[in-house]
Amino acid sequence: MSKHHNIALAAAIACILCTSTFAADAPAPANPPAGSVVSAVQSPAWLVHGNDVTPLKPGMTVADGDKLRTAAGGRVYLQLPEHSTVKLGENTEFMTPTMQMTKDDQGSLFKGVLHVLKGVFRFTTSLVGHSERRQVDIQVGVATIGVRGTDVWGRAGDDGSLVALLEGKVSMDMPGHTGMMMEKPMHYMTMATTGADMKMDQDVTPDKVADWAAQTDVAAGTGVMTDDGKWVVALVSSTSDADTARLMKKLSAAGYPSEDITVTIKGQEWHRLVIRQVASLKDAKALADKVAKVSPLMSPWPYQPK
Repeated sequence: MSKHHNIALAAAIACILCTSTFAADAPAPANPPAGSVVSAVQSPAWLVHGNDVTPLKPGMTVADGDKLRTAAGGRVYLQLPEHSTVKLGENTEFMTPTMQMTKDDQGSLFKGVLHVLKGVFRFTTSLVGHSERRQVDIQVGVATIGVRGTDVWGRAGDDGSLVALLEGKVSMDMPGHTGMMMEKPMHYMTMATTGADMKMDQDVTPDKVADWAAQTDVAAGTGVMTDDGKWVVALVSSTSDADTARLMKKLSAAGYPSEDITVTIKGQEWHRLVIRQVASLKDAKALADKVAKVSPLMSPWPYQPK
């Protein structure tokens, strides 16, 4: 091999080693959120994504800018990627402007901005999530809270905002009151929509905790759908796909997630509307009773697939 070939080979090897070194030193790319998924639904509830409005069901992914909306009796659980859960109560509108899982020299970091436009919510963290790093800001009416705690309940309404710290601590910014802290668990604050009449350090009683929990928790046996639900509610069977399409549209407007499947009965194919992922037989019966009120054409019945 010539001298010139040796020099060229050495340069190539040096270049490869240099590139490998830089690649090893480069920071790892940010991971997309591995959560932000709906895990439980008590209809009626919807996902608003751009101009599309879809009835919520377990397993749906929630992206930046999406809105979750519930009507009377509705409840939703949203799992975040750092093992926290956002629970939404009835007549609530909740927006997710930004959610991002990043990495730095200390490991994974979840950054999120959440907005409770109206209604009630609860932010809770599992035992696994206690050790996770997060920077989460939640706007509740006129108050913006930086969540450093693991259990926060809040409400936004025409009469103002309420933020209750059940565990951990939060920072707060409100009109005329910036850089404040809530560091005493089992206390709450209230503030009018104008930013006036703020009241801090009000005691949270056990009765209040029970009442607030009931406002945001799904109620077993009332028609709950979960990500591991095994029961199905059949709504109607028809030989006309146009009929089932019209009913699906009506159910969607009412906040119930149905799908059209094909079944064969005595050699003939039928369209059947169903709602899947129902948590239990009791939930399936309750959901069947609710959905039956949407249209007299439906006579829902529950079953568990074999």
